[in-house]
Amino acid sequence: MWSNLYIFMPIRNYQNELMFRLDTKFIQKLFNKSLINFKNSTRAGRFLDIPPSSFRGYKNGYFSSMPEKLVKKLISLKVIQKNQFKRHIICSYYRDEQNNKILERGRQTRHKKLKRWKKEIPSLKEILNKDYLDFEKWFFAYQKLINFGARKFNYIKNKNVFLEVSYTTHSNNIKKEFILKFPKKIYIDDEFLYFFGLWVGDKAGGKRFGIMNKEQKIVSFTKNYLIKLYQMPESILYIGRGKDLPKNRNFNKIVKINNKQTGWAFSTHITNGILASFFYHLESNLNEFLYSIKKFNIFFAGLFDAEGNVFLEDSCFRWASKNSALIPIFREHLKRLDLFNRYDGCNLVAYNKKEFTNRILPYLIHPKKINNSNLVCLGKGRLEKRFIDILNTVKINPGITNKELAKVLKRKKSYAQIRFLEKLGYIYLKNYPKQIFIKNMK
Repeated sequence: MWSNLYIFMPIRNYQNELMFRLDTKFIQKLFNKSLINFKNSTRAGRFLDIPPSSFRGYKNGYFSSMPEKLVKKLISLKVIQKNQFKRHIICSYYRDEQNNKILERGRQTRHKKLKRWKKEIPSLKEILNKDYLDFEKWFFAYQKLINFGARKFNYIKNKNVFLEVSYTTHSNNIKKEFILKFPKKIYIDDEFLYFFGLWVGDKAGGKRFGIMNKEQKIVSFTKNYLIKLYQMPESILYIGRGKDLPKNRNFNKIVKINNKQTGWAFSTHITNGILASFFYHLESNLNEFLYSIKKFNIFFAGLFDAEGNVFLEDSCFRWASKNSALIPIFREHLKRLDLFNRYDGCNLVAYNKKEFTNRILPYLIHPKKINNSNLVCLGKGRLEKRFIDILNTVKINPGITNKELAKVLKRKKSYAQIRFLEKLGYIYLKNYPKQIFIKNMK
């Protein structure tokens, strides 16, 4: 019927609806004529298979396009002839394709705006002052990026030392209001530097701003620091299937992971994508930030408590990382501290006990890492079970050889552990093959 109207039209998608754009006055004329023919809008709508409200919309000139189905109805009911109708067509299009074009234009406009607003976000240099980060300055530039669409700011109250922000979100036809507080200034003190290092290593991720860790002292520190930033943190226990709950721990709720191999850890966080974005902004400028502050060593103490470990057998300190973007930055600044010897593919390794004792150890919170650092650096601390087993076996069997010791303990070898115990003064070796004797049981 309409074959000669389809010239230069795209291939028909039968889920789309073919539409004809017409002069509004012509549409009004058609539907006024229909009203005369069918007496009223309700009856006319029934004949044309459209709601009465749509009929009145066409009659009053609210619409400039009509679907193919409606056009065929008007012709079949002799409201207008086909040839007469063709002469009044301005253009034709498919509804979905037109909508997609409009949406795409909207996306492009939005992307241009977002791109311009992103450029307006202050650089690290612009928000970094002598002893604090200007969160307020960053926020008023950043809020343009999120103050549209499903999220709308209701108010921003500028208090003495903090900002109070109310915003509304719309999701699944549910409207929610959130009220958040933010510090105007985030002071670059020891607590912040430690927390920032801890967060870079153990961040909760996504819009959850906080730390994922199982050590109670780190959980407590994180909670207290978030409160200092005017936040109200919660602690969620993530635990694998079949695992026993940790004793004497406080948490708001449990999330069970359906995997027997998964252990457990606490996520101490607040749901605050804005504050998270600020810290991601700092992380993206980490190299510049670490060069801009004096006590950058405290950042590496926090990072060590998150991702570090003490390898006792080799008497070294290791910052674990596989982040290809951050490894070169970590390496560069650990070298400034004289705490980098090599990267083994998983860890940045350091052997300098003196610098670790002076620059990292005083700021650690994790009890086990403090203890093992003290063993390597100061020769004192609590020995782990694998070393205690060796000492107990040697005490019962003085003069035992390394080979005999490995057999008793059902290990392939114990050379590294024996060297470490000898270095600490717990044992001594003599004769050949070397026999092991207790020197000083502590």
